[in-house]
Amino acid sequence: MILAFPAWRRGFFKATGGPITEALRRGHEVWLIHRPDDKPGEAVTREELKAAWPAAKIGMPRRANALLGPSLHAYLDRLPAGKKYALDLAWENISLPVCLQMHHCWASQHQATTWALSHYVGVDCGPMMPVRAMPQGSITGSPMIDAFGWPPLVPRSLGTEVVLMALKFPKDSGLWRRTWYRWVGYRALVQAIRRFCDRMGMEFVIKTREKNRDPGWLAGFADRVVTDAGMLWPYAAASVIREAALVVHFQSGAALEAAFMGVPQVSIHLPHPHLREYPGHAEVYEASPGMQSWPDVVTGIGWESAPGFFDDLGAWGVVDPLAQHRYVKRFLGFDDCKVSQRILDLVEANA
Repeated sequence: MILAFPAWRRGFFKATGGPITEALRRGHEVWLIHRPDDKPGEAVTREELKAAWPAAKIGMPRRANALLGPSLHAYLDRLPAGKKYALDLAWENISLPVCLQMHHCWASQHQATTWALSHYVGVDCGPMMPVRAMPQGSITGSPMIDAFGWPPLVPRSLGTEVVLMALKFPKDSGLWRRTWYRWVGYRALVQAIRRFCDRMGMEFVIKTREKNRDPGWLAGFADRVVTDAGMLWPYAAASVIREAALVVHFQSGAALEAAFMGVPQVSIHLPHPHLREYPGHAEVYEASPGMQSWPDVVTGIGWESAPGFFDDLGAWGVVDPLAQHRYVKRFLGFDDCKVSQRILDLVEANA
């Protein structure tokens, strides 16, 4: 079979790295669709692609049996003809539009149900609105999780426990986030985490990306800064989260990754009115229990109290295995690292 994957942005490979690797292992003809991209920190070179997957072809096939990737609906005009599979990336499939021509690969049954309800699919809204048909879909899991089944590529620290601050923040959305919090409130939090690490004898590691445009002062508080440079699959965050004793993030997909690995975490809650219309917003950002606040798995705290929380913290908790199982089932569907195998089984069955 001819399988094609979008390959012009670094972030794609969090979802496609595992399926690409599995497709090549099974002997399929794999095409990595590459083109110049000007998004800061996202550009990938042909040399990087060749180094990661030497057997893959780089370019644009005229036609493919299947095209696989996250958010395919956003760049359909850049893809060749072929059956399309929307892969999940940190629950982003919740924002997919209703598209009957695309096969949805859901992270979990709960994600599929939440999406259907938020898009009024399969819901009887009365005689004035016909019931909208449910597009093709399968519960496969989120392929980013497969990275935790690979040996880590980031060297481990020796003899020191790690506090990881995973940054998907601050984005250019909302004046308050870009100004006051970025330069005042954010610094107070980072200083508090630095004091906590010094008090506990822990290493403070910051995982960031070029597109975050971090303040110049940030790196000075860290013992180590990790980026995605030179890493496609497994991705950098997966390698660092595996060695962390505590993960701190800003309501990001790190919640899913840390929960999967059973690593205690703190999710810093910030206001984001620009996301109010986002499908599944309450479930993803505000609900408790929810993705960013789940007893004995994800500790969710407001930005105002976060510095004091770390100043008072004398130890970190442990993840309760039963609570972790429920969380993983709700948001990730599976507790294994075989998502790529399920996706390829699905594509082959539909050929």
